[in-house]
Amino acid sequence: MIMKLLPLDTLQPKVYGGSAARAAGYVEMNVLLIDARVAQVMDALRTGDNDGAAATLGQMADELRMRGGLLLAWVQVMQMWMLAAAGDYKAVVTCGVDVLHTLVAVLDRSGVEYLSLVAAAIYLLALAHYSEGESKKAEKELGKAQKLYERLAKKDNDRFAPVLMAAVEASTEVFKSKLKKMNVLAHYQVATELYQGKVSAGITDAINSLVDSITAEGDIHLKMGNYRDAVKFYTKALRYQKRISASMGEKELRISVNLGRALLHLSNRRAAGEQLLCSILPLAEKMGATAEAEEINSLLADGDGGTFDIAAFWKKLFK
Repeated sequence: MIMKLLPLDTLQPKVYGGSAARAAGYVEMNVLLIDARVAQVMDALRTGDNDGAAATLGQMADELRMRGGLLLAWVQVMQMWMLAAAGDYKAVVTCGVDVLHTLVAVLDRSGVEYLSLVAAAIYLLALAHYSEGESKKAEKELGKAQKLYERLAKKDNDRFAPVLMAAVEASTEVFKSKLKKMNVLAHYQVATELYQGKVSAGITDAINSLVDSITAEGDIHLKMGNYRDAVKFYTKALRYQKRISASMGEKELRISVNLGRALLHLSNRRAAGEQLLCSILPLAEKMGATAEAEEINSLLADGDGGTFDIAAFWKKLFK
């Protein structure tokens, strides 16, 4: 898995104010939004006008370089983002150092936008270092970015939860030691808790995010060889996914393949894994999911049969 680029929506400034924000303990009138060019840059990037966005950012950087401040930091982060999107990772690192120097000079460091720019700069540095093979630097930076996005997601779940999930998912690849992978699970649990309230209200986006979070926990356990825990999380993910879709789709298929893989590693449930994989193989072929079908065939090639009642097992999953 390759680290994902930050979603643009995460970098879109917002105004935090009003009674709800005061009740949450913070109010921030966003100075970034005073400059209409911020929206101009975001609109250009969303419509694929990268040249237009780069030109506007260049003009803003020249104008603001001597002045510094949060707006300059935002401009530099957006330039980092564009460089990362283009795969120019050495330039990302150079630009990232400039961003951090700019942010250090900002006096008001309590606002959401300040923290989001720090997190974005560090995350993009981690992406660049990881892409350049500097895994130790990437590991350190990603850990710091992850902690910041946890704080931010608690303030604005809709905006920052997706990038928190991206950071946590990247950690499973970047972090090499078993202990650190176990620590990643704690971050997934935080992310999972953020979705629970909305899930109880039946909000589809929240359920989707919760399924992704629980599935990722299962993936970590599978990689670490904790197969019983992996089975538990994959089963839970499928039950939540059932609330969105009663039929087998790509997401259900992917989770089911991993569930089958985990079951094969448990001596007393190997037959269950084989029967599950046998039952979803025709579905994978019908869906045109070639990679999954080949993976299932490969897993079954090492099987030794079984008599497990898949219908009963599936009923338990979706009861």
